[in-house]
Amino acid sequence: MKALLPEDPRWIGPHRMIAVIGRGGMGRVLLGRTPTGRLVAIKQIHPGRADDFEFRVRFHQEVASTRRLTGAYTAAVVDSEVDAENPWLATEYIAAPDLQSVVEKCGPLPLAGLRLLATGLASALIEVHRAALVHRDLKPGNVLLTPEGPRLIDFGIARAQDADTGPTMSGAALGSPAYMAPEQAEGKPVTAAADIFAVGALLTMAATGSSPFPGDSTPQIVYGVVHGTPDLRAVPHSLRDLVESCLAKDPVHRPSARQLLDQAERIPADSVWPHRVQDFIAAHRADAEWWASTGEREARYRDELARIAMRRRATLRWATAAVVTVLVFAGAVMGVHRWAATGGHAQPMTDPSLALTAAELRMLDPCKVIDRAIAGKLGTRIGDPEWLLSGGCGITVVDAAKQRVSYGLDVDGNFLGVEGMTPTGRAAGWTPIFIGKPVDSLCDSELVTQTGGQVTLKVYAEMLDSMTESAAACAAAEEAMIAVVGQLTVNVPLRNLPSSSVLRVDPCGVLDSALARGITGALGSRRTTPHACSLTGHNGSITTGLIESMRPDQVYGTKPTAQVGKYTAIITSQSDQECDLTYMVHPTTDNQAEQVQLSVTDFAKPSDPCTKTEQLLADIIARLPKS
Repeated sequence: MKALLPEDPRWIGPHRMIAVIGRGGMGRVLLGRTPTGRLVAIKQIHPGRADDFEFRVRFHQEVASTRRLTGAYTAAVVDSEVDAENPWLATEYIAAPDLQSVVEKCGPLPLAGLRLLATGLASALIEVHRAALVHRDLKPGNVLLTPEGPRLIDFGIARAQDADTGPTMSGAALGSPAYMAPEQAEGKPVTAAADIFAVGALLTMAATGSSPFPGDSTPQIVYGVVHGTPDLRAVPHSLRDLVESCLAKDPVHRPSARQLLDQAERIPADSVWPHRVQDFIAAHRADAEWWASTGEREARYRDELARIAMRRRATLRWATAAVVTVLVFAGAVMGVHRWAATGGHAQPMTDPSLALTAAELRMLDPCKVIDRAIAGKLGTRIGDPEWLLSGGCGITVVDAAKQRVSYGLDVDGNFLGVEGMTPTGRAAGWTPIFIGKPVDSLCDSELVTQTGGQVTLKVYAEMLDSMTESAAACAAAEEAMIAVVGQLTVNVPLRNLPSSSVLRVDPCGVLDSALARGITGALGSRRTTPHACSLTGHNGSITTGLIESMRPDQVYGTKPTAQVGKYTAIITSQSDQECDLTYMVHPTTDNQAEQVQLSVTDFAKPSDPCTKTEQLLADIIARLPKS
């Protein structure tokens, strides 16, 4: 990053600018902070492009389309203003280095890193193509590597630019030559298959350190893309068939994103970055945090100087020689008072996206959320919010029709998402709302977060004074979901958890990859919720939960126990192929306790699931934060 230059804007919309992330032919990318405190990357279009009416129309359409992306592998749209003098787009800021920088600093990726890159890119493209979008400019600089996997950036600008099939501005590019598909290089119609070709080129670059179509000039590179045969001898053998299929000259012969994911999941390695890449990612994040902190201090200092200068000019303009001392003093006092009372430049966003981090979802206080969202808005509260056995929270109100309605909010603890639900046609925070099949006077509404790992928020409504009001219950559940999301886009209430709480911990992060692979074999799928992680492979499966629930010694008092090192766990379920253990970390309040729940299924015959579960639990306990 770089410091803001004098010609750079200090505010774009309601967002304060902090630093410059980069500049290019399309415009500039600035680091900013929203009125609610989120860091965003704001892409502001170059004035030369802003005067192009057709470009504005395409940019407007692309921003609207990009908001439909709900994958965990893309940067969520937070805000935009396509009709501004210089249009801009604000997306979630991802403090991560791009693939180009990682390979340059750390060298080519080993097979485990290539598997994580391939599965992440395929998963991202599934969401992109499902939204009827084509990225068209997948290159190393547009792939960011986070600790969890790759994230794609630069959708709106790239799509609006590359959609132009007529004359282009001087110097404007149709994409990055070494990563363009042959049909794109030849100016033919571009489909989703062009993105698949780019993935093949990206994987080659990540595996070898160079593009599959090197050259000293753009014409030479483009000729290689269209007519040349890529040299893949340095690509690992177990990855070569996948790369070859992606780099097929004919787009018809390339796999779809779903087929690409199926192939990538069969790569015989764990999905994990090597240590040197993990360290580089952590250093990049620390650098970004330093720039954010330093840039904000400088911005506040500049604003203070500007306010002082403004007050000084106003004072001198109205002062007279006879009373100059008095007026300067009075003006200073009044200026300080106005400064303290002013709300600043920031104004609330009119229609922000829902963008929660994984850490926020783990620490979310559902009782505070539902109380602030529902009480006083959808009805008068009866009693205090109450925790639910699921870990969510419920509240009862009397609505405007004098009917009692019970509402509940749960950050879904299962892995089903919105399966079996029906879209309502409405959205909250630019995310579709789904409704389940009502049961009597009870109805559920659900929404999948765009960020934080695609977690399902569930809000239910139950009409307590009638057992036949299913339609009213569904309407109430939908309105409650809109109110809850509205609260979360403005302020995210978090639980005041101690640093040693397991609820702060990423449930996938406590699993040792070698131990887990010894149970699952080649990993086929990974699913997560804020407090649970499920891994399934060819040889077995693992599900681990870090939760707060009823004390297991009271719930399973008669169940047998297992000694895990110096710790005692309860065997809650056991069969020939499955073993479930629960370990109480420490009690909390009201007969509740933080605990580790671990379930292992061993497909091998004969199998010994409990021995494997005990070994894995012992390792998990050692990784938990200490009080």
